Amino acid sequence: MNAVTPSVEARREPNYLEDHPFDLETYSLPSDITLEEVLIPMRDGIRLAANVFRRPGAPAAPVIVTSTPYGKDNYDQWNNFRDAPVGNVPGGGFYLGSVRISDHTAFEAPDPGYWVPHGYVVVLVDHPGMGRSESNPTLDPPLEERWHDIISWLARQSWCSGSIGMSGVSALCATQWIAAKDPAPSALKAIIPWEGINESGPAGGYGGIPETAFPGWLKSQWIGPNVNHAAHGPERLLFDWKYDTTKISIPALICASFSDQELHTWDTFDAFTRIASKDKWLYGHRRQKWGAFYGKNELEYQRAFLDRFLKGDASAFQNQPAVRLEINNSRFDYVVVTADDWPLPATSYDTLYLDAERAALSADLVASSATKPITATHAGDPQNSLSFDLKFKTPTTLVGHMALKLFIEVQDSDDADIFVGIEKIDAHGNKVYFFSASGGNANGPVTRGWLRASKRRLNSARSTEWRPVLDLSTSSPLVPGQVTEVNVPLMPSGTTFQVGETLRLLIQSWSIPGQWEGGETRQWDTLKKGSCCIHTGPEFPSRLLVPVIS
Repeated sequence: MNAVTPSVEARREPNYLEDHPFDLETYSLPSDITLEEVLIPMRDGIRLAANVFRRPGAPAAPVIVTSTPYGKDNYDQWNNFRDAPVGNVPGGGFYLGSVRISDHTAFEAPDPGYWVPHGYVVVLVDHPGMGRSESNPTLDPPLEERWHDIISWLARQSWCSGSIGMSGVSALCATQWIAAKDPAPSALKAIIPWEGINESGPAGGYGGIPETAFPGWLKSQWIGPNVNHAAHGPERLLFDWKYDTTKISIPALICASFSDQELHTWDTFDAFTRIASKDKWLYGHRRQKWGAFYGKNELEYQRAFLDRFLKGDASAFQNQPAVRLEINNSRFDYVVVTADDWPLPATSYDTLYLDAERAALSADLVASSATKPITATHAGDPQNSLSFDLKFKTPTTLVGHMALKLFIEVQDSDDADIFVGIEKIDAHGNKVYFFSASGGNANGPVTRGWLRASKRRLNSARSTEWRPVLDLSTSSPLVPGQVTEVNVPLMPSGTTFQVGETLRLLIQSWSIPGQWEGGETRQWDTLKKGSCCIHTGPEFPSRLLVPVIS
């Protein structure tokens, strides 16, 4: 580990029962920036609609481009979060954080009000068949072809210097994984994928338990209203794209946060580890997602990166550590840690054995065997939840992936759903909360994970002890009365525990808004019958692997 900076200065923790959670400020796009709609021709004869923001008469400039399924002309979609499904915000809404953008900033897209005055052209393209773009779903062309045509056309424009980069959040991050795949367009010089999906999708896919609420909300509030009914229908949507980040070799500045555990944490950290780029950086935080993307310091950081690779400024973005993370003591109190790689090279993985008899975690394998049940019914019942505690005797910092190995036995069913949470308890017995769920849940846990036991098969080529990767392509029913080993991967996190503070492991068959869930209300299609016993002890050594930083 290279360096640790002091924690940020103390600040007042907002009273979320009184303060409005939605803090969005917009300013007028500067009058010398023009907006022009262009139609970009594709090789199959259709045209994609795009908005171009630039300063007429200015010298040719690098272009920042991305595409959106939400409509390039929709600048008010941020207001969807005022009435988001009820989560932890009293009365509904979403803890957006502090966001300041121009009034021509589409959802999760680069702000032309910032980038154009700093010598860039900003281009936002409607997905094929969305917004004002045409489509050809019958041909179903690879999206890589679409991006080669888009970038080739942009590079030929008189206002483009010939250097093109990409930037954007979530769905606008996902499209970058496609556009940058080798062989990438020659004009595409760098990407800024900021907290976005690749393999798992937005609905809890990585653990095998179907989640039904968020995809419906996304379709009804975001994607559905932006279908171009004058086109021939949408082409393949981002959930069906074929991602392979190992085939990306251009420079990349990747943001992966500890506060987006319901959506993007798993996928974006995974992308950083697998991407083939020689020049790659990881920016990590545990704050609200959009507040970070549009934050003053983050914008300067992004601009230095693009100045180097799009403008050829050799003095920009020099001596930047490969990995920059925020390690939290609590919701607002954190230190910044820099390192040469992820996972952090200084990591040691300690084993904590579960003791069902004492509801404890222990560094030593417990001598006696015990079992405790959880039942598939009674969602939200605190009595139907198992807890295991470890009180720290020395200050301990955990940064990275945790992995839970369980030995389970089902009754009256051939399957089981397992939800896992790691919580921090202070020395006085109070829960310590963190931002999670896109940063919109202010009362999140340290980390969490989930597994449908029939989906327990691991991807042997990619799994490690500390990061089991589920295969998910097959289902293997459990045999009632037979003890079976399962591995539950937990999202990456970074947390410091002081002397007298407790790490609490929770295992249950349910997950509900108000406990770990955030602003996008989760509705898990969980199993409705049967029980599952957790075995602990010398014969069945259930254990939690934790990443300790010295």
